[in-house]
Amino acid sequence: MIRIGKKNEPENYVEEIAALTYEILKDLGIDVLQNQSQRKVVNFLKELYRKDHNRFSYHNTLVKESDGQIFGIAIIYHGMDAQEYDKNFVQHLQQEFHCSQIELSKETEKDEYYLDSLAVSPNHRKKGVGGELLKAFENAGYEKGFHKLSLNVDEDNTNAYRLYEKNGFVYESTFDLYGHPYLHMVKYI
Repeated sequence: MIRIGKKNEPENYVEEIAALTYEILKDLGIDVLQNQSQRKVVNFLKELYRKDHNRFSYHNTLVKESDGQIFGIAIIYHGMDAQEYDKNFVQHLQQEFHCSQIELSKETEKDEYYLDSLAVSPNHRKKGVGGELLKAFENAGYEKGFHKLSLNVDEDNTNAYRLYEKNGFVYESTFDLYGHPYLHMVKYI
């Protein structure tokens, strides 16, 4: 079953969701996070998951679960919300890690329904979970009346690129995210 996240998720679910989110963030190159222990960042992400008005909030998270396990997640939101979410994320980072200079890269355009992150638990990879979450993202965008979907994929991640291409996403441009090129892909629905 794929569903939107819940503020009152069981603690073990929130732990798994935060750990999957960490797996995405650890390679992005956000300096303040790279200087922290994995445990500290996962705890921080658990707090953000339970809060409103940030990109990692429960209300922006699609959760694939079965038999009491988290199989994968997709973090989704509209590009119109990205600036507010980024501002709030920077404030949370500054408060938690006591730093003043934090710059986030622009990831999406204001006219796009955006797949910020997609992660599948190691035990459930190569079983179609990523494709299911991608389809759920598309359905969520359609149900909300959005016509343009977008995502970014590391130019070196050919498996993910093929998955997105197979599902109708096409290359539109290249975004520099934290000093590394990402391919910006879109799909019109």
